[in-house]
Amino acid sequence: MNLNNLRYFLTEHKIDFFRTYRNFKLLIHPSINQQDELLKRIIDDLELMPKINPTPDKVEIKFYNYDYNANVFNKNELLSFIYASINPNFNIVKGIDLLTKKLHFWLINNNIVFDPSLSIITINNIYFNSKRFKKIEEIKNDNVKDYLKENNNLYKFYNNSLFRKLCKKNFDFSLNFINSILEEFNKNIESQYILDSKKIEDIKEYFMIDNFLYLRQVLSKKRKSFLQSNKIAVHPSIDSNILKEIDKVSKLVSELMKQEYNTNIDYYNNTIRNCYALSIMFNLFDEKFKLIQGGIPYQKHVLGATTNHFYQHSWLETDDIVYDPALRIVTFKELYYTFFQKQDEYTKKETEEILKRIGFNLTYFRNFLDGNPIGNNESLLHRFLVCEVDSHKMKEDGEKLISLIKKRIK
Repeated sequence: MNLNNLRYFLTEHKIDFFRTYRNFKLLIHPSINQQDELLKRIIDDLELMPKINPTPDKVEIKFYNYDYNANVFNKNELLSFIYASINPNFNIVKGIDLLTKKLHFWLINNNIVFDPSLSIITINNIYFNSKRFKKIEEIKNDNVKDYLKENNNLYKFYNNSLFRKLCKKNFDFSLNFINSILEEFNKNIESQYILDSKKIEDIKEYFMIDNFLYLRQVLSKKRKSFLQSNKIAVHPSIDSNILKEIDKVSKLVSELMKQEYNTNIDYYNNTIRNCYALSIMFNLFDEKFKLIQGGIPYQKHVLGATTNHFYQHSWLETDDIVYDPALRIVTFKELYYTFFQKQDEYTKKETEEILKRIGFNLTYFRNFLDGNPIGNNESLLHRFLVCEVDSHKMKEDGEKLISLIKKRIK
């Protein structure tokens, strides 16, 4: 079985005769959830992988997401040790290729196999049931560097090249080689968080296009794969214990809204564009967090004309820390205000007083009270609700919500 057929056999895919490029991309077994955090981390790692020197036989050492080249198959040991050094979630399996009788190395995490030399991600049972590879031993990730130091097993891939001349102590080559790649990899990660004037302008211009991913990344200093999960990203300079308080309050809010209003308010899933409900309710449950309403000023460029706009938003602040429940980030005000502008600030008491006027309308307070559209909402329902400000029903609805919250807090 040639390598192309092997790749498809191990991932249970079919060759796409109409779209040739698909046949040479990273192949992922269909049973693996595309939203799986482990999978997203692999894709993220591949995008950040630094350039690696080719071997003396002129094979490009690369982790392929697209344009797979079968020449890397015989560099399976080299690729496996490089990747395991970058991603601590994977162990290395040392095995044998039963067809060639040569050693073969791949990566494993529980039931997931990542073979970078084949550019596939598949299921452990399928990989073994192919009867192509046989396991000899598993090298735990914690022991990878010790293995490199003891065996210097990557030196053989470069021992006819300039590296031999540059490496004064050949027995340290493998560890030094891996450390140099890891250093460049970490530089690539850090470069994503750098905020220069161009990057600020680019994010301001396109901040909604990628579902706020790049905006969230520079504000939280977290990897893309982390931000694609349902976790709350805390800036590394902020004490992560704040998550305990957030989790406690978010559970109280979710329980109340489900039980009393049959409405789902979730602080971990589908939060984007649900800023008003998430921030207002949190403020009502925890007065330490002030409610802030404002947004991002931005411009649109259409047919040579430039128009100014304001993306309305709502978030929370305590001391010099911002918790944005919609963006699922915790960061510093100074950094956050690189992009956002504050218009109004509300204490818990002030929020309660407004809700007594507008009822159970979790929205942008200033515009609602002024009768203006919120997010270009000029629907008949919005106009009707605006006309009901300060009505008996609005007061009744607002006081009901406040009363329910007080009972839960006690």
